[in-house]
Amino acid sequence: MTTEATLAAIRAALSETPHAALEDIARKTGTTPLAVLDALPAGEVSSLPGDLLPEVMADIAGWGEITFIVNTPGVILEVKAPLGQGEISGDMFNLHDKAIGGHIHYRACARVAFVRRKLFGMETCSVQFYAQDGTCMFKIYLGRDENRALKPEQIAAMDALEARLVPAARAAS
Repeated sequence: MTTEATLAAIRAALSETPHAALEDIARKTGTTPLAVLDALPAGEVSSLPGDLLPEVMADIAGWGEITFIVNTPGVILEVKAPLGQGEISGDMFNLHDKAIGGHIHYRACARVAFVRRKLFGMETCSVQFYAQDGTCMFKIYLGRDENRALKPEQIAAMDALEARLVPAARAAS
């Protein structure tokens, strides 16, 4: 749970550097990226329970080239490629594509968030996946065209997925 003092520190840091990465604000304020996500201004984020990760990933697999990002204290890893279809096997959500492959402990996901905000001065749209401990597991950013504009068809796909899943998740909670 975020204390009032921590929330005030997050809001102050967001005010000072509104376009910084959530992980940078979290480090600056001594909290988690999820706590920073929860403090974003209205309209920048909507969330789903983490157990919807497989359904969200299946939809994203049809969006075309995206940017898959893992941001840890020691590395920011970015892969630009279409997301292949995944499958559940045991406790893992397995991605078998050559460009973006790996194994996700999908039950560790506490929250899936649709995020729309400026990052380093550019408008961004992303789907972010947060673990039980408040760390960000990974993020999927929408692709850009040759003019660095967000791809309208991906914005529409993200909007449609959010419109389909968020109201049902709110009704279930």
